[in-house]
Amino acid sequence: MLPFEVPPTFSNRGYYRFLRDNSVEIEKGQVRWICRTDALDRTMRLLFGIKATTPINVEMVTEWGKEKTRRSVPYNKCEMVTIPFNFRVAHNLDGRILSVVHPRNQVAVASFYATHSALIIYHTSVSEFSIRRPVSVSRYAYFKDKLHEERLDSVAGLEEEDREYEQLGSYFVYEKYRNIHKFFESYKYHRSEKKYDAMVQIDVSKCFDSVYTHSLPWAILGKNQTKFSLKSSKFTFAGRFDALMQNLNQNETNGIVIGPEFSRIFAEIILQSVDTELREQLAKLDLRHKVDYEIFRYVDDFFVFYNEDAAQYKIFETLQDILKGKKLSINTAKIKHYKKPIITEITVAKERISELLNEGIAPVCEEEPQVDPAKSSKKKLICAINANRLIIRYKAALKEAGVTYGDLLNYTFAILENKIEKLFKAYIGSDKSDQDRKRLSNALLAIMEFAFFAYSASPKVNHTIRICRMIATSVDFVHAQRLPYEQKHLLFKYVHDNVMQQLEKNTMSEHREVESLYLLISLSQLGREYWLPVSVLLRHFLIKEEEGTGNYIRPTGFMNHFSVSVLLSYVKHKVRYAKLKIFIEAEVLAKLQHMKAHCPDDAETLIMLLDLIVCPYISNTTKDNIGAIFGLDAASLASVQATNDHWFTAWGDKFDLGKELDAKRSREVY
Repeated sequence: MLPFEVPPTFSNRGYYRFLRDNSVEIEKGQVRWICRTDALDRTMRLLFGIKATTPINVEMVTEWGKEKTRRSVPYNKCEMVTIPFNFRVAHNLDGRILSVVHPRNQVAVASFYATHSALIIYHTSVSEFSIRRPVSVSRYAYFKDKLHEERLDSVAGLEEEDREYEQLGSYFVYEKYRNIHKFFESYKYHRSEKKYDAMVQIDVSKCFDSVYTHSLPWAILGKNQTKFSLKSSKFTFAGRFDALMQNLNQNETNGIVIGPEFSRIFAEIILQSVDTELREQLAKLDLRHKVDYEIFRYVDDFFVFYNEDAAQYKIFETLQDILKGKKLSINTAKIKHYKKPIITEITVAKERISELLNEGIAPVCEEEPQVDPAKSSKKKLICAINANRLIIRYKAALKEAGVTYGDLLNYTFAILENKIEKLFKAYIGSDKSDQDRKRLSNALLAIMEFAFFAYSASPKVNHTIRICRMIATSVDFVHAQRLPYEQKHLLFKYVHDNVMQQLEKNTMSEHREVESLYLLISLSQLGREYWLPVSVLLRHFLIKEEEGTGNYIRPTGFMNHFSVSVLLSYVKHKVRYAKLKIFIEAEVLAKLQHMKAHCPDDAETLIMLLDLIVCPYISNTTKDNIGAIFGLDAASLASVQATNDHWFTAWGDKFDLGKELDAKRSREVY
């Protein structure tokens, strides 16, 4: 339900637990839950937009031999047209807006999946062109983190069991390529290159922003059929999916929310109809699939293999016309042509970088034979890394291949994570002498130096997540291995200085709100001597000190919930940040007051309410005032607080950075 890019402190886990424990569901035209008393009523009214005048039905039911009290409200009495919580991430020049949809709509999507998963799989399997589509419902994804398991000190004699982390990456299992680069290296791709002389890559322009929600009923039922029988089409699978997507986006029909998996599925169904129409039209033009051309589509990118230029022009024009009928278009600026050898610049660069990093970072545990055979041989860690040389050769590889840092950072960081894992294994196998500890510390420093250099060129969210994972695993490892303070300090100081540099360089702007929040959280793992100066936090979050009064103000407008929650998680009860915390509390109240007319149908304000009334770091007075904005008196507020101790933001000891970053690993779907 959530975009991959939300901060690590934020997840649906607490909300999911609330729904599961109280059997909250949308079933048979009702929103229903199990509770003996009216203890949950106030929370459910807030969550589902149920008016105070709407009565709650109560009935006794028997489930699995147990008698339970089921409370329910007709679904049509809930306010399901909501405002999603939108936030920006860096993407190309103008950033990209991603959305967290309202909690009540998330339950509606889950209910839709449960009812219609077979139809979804059917409608995403009609195209031969698609190479990234749902093929079945997931059972579960099990991510066992070897690194955490093996890096612990043998003295402790324990593995951290909770590091074995079960996480559903997505509701559906996807075929076949985890990312587009896997396709470029596949047999299918090489076979097509043997068969055809050229390839053109065509991209659909701003696909998610441009998708017209009614295109889905058009795609499945036919445009004329849908237009002539609007009323009856509302009760079909297509009509319901259309209505669902409109509800969670303020009844908007133009464009769909970006980020959640269900948006990709919605777009996939529409694009599959484009594929089938394209194939039929080309057949009428005497172009045969797998003979005159072959097309592969990965989400909204078409890869067209062909022999004759005339065939390529026909395909291009036909595709353009079909997309136009769906209110979509081709991004002409992104069209790329390749002649034999059909190898993309990225594949060339990946080959070079893989070679460079395997050669430059090669940790091993070597045995040193002893002169006296009675003595056991020494095992030492070998891992000399020249960071400067690596950086120069890395730049040269990118320049020669003609690609940008951003194109290759995910791949580069995946290799670096693997190298860090090998370094830890080699160290654990060594004698752990003073020399070994020094070599480990120097190798980690060199890897971090190279990683931060590459990261600074493209600080996007997915790259930030990877560098944070490297920091978190390294910090945990040196703590667990009880490295001397001086050696730990070298690493921590380097990380601290680089994070501070990134925070000062990339202050928040309308194009980037989330990237640096990850860095702030990973910095808080280092310990008290690495706390940031107040001035750095103020500058980064665009907070200024008013001349004369010395009060904090934020001229650019309110902070979003992610900034508020991460900043609160960072400042906690620390005395040096007391004035900043007072400002955050005042900022929250001002923001909620400003949005009062939309409470609780606005996703961000409802999430703020639920998260902040259980936050251990803000005063009870502020919590009372937040409740009052939502029309909650003291008794109602206490009743909502009692229903769950953790909603979306994991506060204090409920948050484990290593665990959350591992969970992200299994969610890298696209």
